[in-house]
Order: sequence, then C-alpha cells, then structure tokens
Amino acid sequence: MATTSAERMQWKRARDRGMVWGEGDESQLSDTALIEQLAIACQKAREGQGNAIALGLLREIAARIDLSGRSL
Repeated sequence: MATTSAERMQWKRARDRGMVWGEGDESQLSDTALIEQLAIACQKAREGQGNAIALGLLREIAARIDLSGRSL
C-alpha cells in the first residue's frame, strides 16, 4: 500500500523530533526541519523547558551560516 504525502511528512517530523529530543544529531536535519524544531524548542522554553535544546539548535544554525567565531 502506498503512503500519502501527508503520511510521509508526519513520519519525517516524528523522525526529526526523535533526533532533536532523543539521542540524535542536529546536523542530520534539513534546514527546514531544523527551523521547525527550533520553533518547538522556543515554545517549550517559554513554558520553562527546552532551553538547552533551543541553544543547541541555534548553535547548529550558526555553524551552518559560518558564525562559529561568534558567541551564542
């Protein structure tokens, strides 16, 4: 049975969440997935959790755009 596009996207988002919130590597995420997970982490940080995750994701973005010499 073929999967629909929506099902594939749901599977990819679940995989991305596992990479970020489980034992994964943010460098394996696509740019879009990285931004989606950063938005989730920022929401959780507002609720009092996820600060370290958000900072890790921001560092990954900084590395990708070559801001490695700047402090985050």
